[in-house]
Amino acid sequence: MRPLFTLAIIAMLAADPAWAQSLRNGPIVLELPASTRALALGGAFVLAGNDPDAIFYNPALLRQTGGAGIAVQRYGSASTLGTVSMGRDWSTGGLAIGVQVLAYRASAFDPTIVSSDEAMLLQPGLIGGSDLVASLAYARTIKGIHAGVSTKIIEQRLGAARDATAALDLGLAKDIGDVTIGLAVQNLGPGLDIDVSSLPLPQRITLGASLQSQQVGPLDLVVTAAVSRRRDAQIVPASGVEIAYWPIRGRTFIGRVGIRRVPNGGASAISFGAAFTGDAITVEYAFQEFDGSGAAHRVGLRWR
Repeated sequence: MRPLFTLAIIAMLAADPAWAQSLRNGPIVLELPASTRALALGGAFVLAGNDPDAIFYNPALLRQTGGAGIAVQRYGSASTLGTVSMGRDWSTGGLAIGVQVLAYRASAFDPTIVSSDEAMLLQPGLIGGSDLVASLAYARTIKGIHAGVSTKIIEQRLGAARDATAALDLGLAKDIGDVTIGLAVQNLGPGLDIDVSSLPLPQRITLGASLQSQQVGPLDLVVTAAVSRRRDAQIVPASGVEIAYWPIRGRTFIGRVGIRRVPNGGASAISFGAAFTGDAITVEYAFQEFDGSGAAHRVGLRWR
């Protein structure tokens, strides 16, 4: 497991020296849920499987990937988040692309306001804003350890102001029996300058583990958990449970629930969702409530 420790050291050396000093990061799209399944599971991405949404969480998981997914999330009637991911086997590994787009309206010409609290996306404003992230990732297995890298182009617009930058995600993963363990370092790169505001990227290190699907009577059970150390030194644990029932082969009904620590903002600690898989197509739904502000609803479609 020596490469796991090496990756963590690289992350610390590459991180902003003010790691624990700045509480404002940007753009906020990099901190929002990029997977319908993960949102329902408290933000803890399932490390086992071949979901191309792994490009948004840990590129090492793309070593055997296929299919595509698309999802839309609405924050009340004020903001919209959209994601698209596609992956396939390539050469001796896996190749994937992903796009995240967030459209919102800010209450003031200050990117630090909308970048500080996800609940702000539920509040309509007068100034149009948008975030865009385009990612390209490659992963392969080397001596039993899965390794991956993702390159990102990141753009933020607020009113007439705009800036763009580039970043890297690095990931490692290892299968140990029925458990997959993964370590990811995300958003390594220079920040953004919007007008007079400078926002460092929300760098984080995430260690996760997922139990592969286990049959329990007539049900299939998946358990996943993760803990992230954010750039502001906050520790954010998350976990989720997924229960599937398939009365007919090729027709599966799925229920999901998750819990996470919410260090700031009005988001509820509990999220949940459901899905239905028919042959090669999965339709998903996830729900996140915000205290006194409203709720976010996310619908996704995946096929393989």
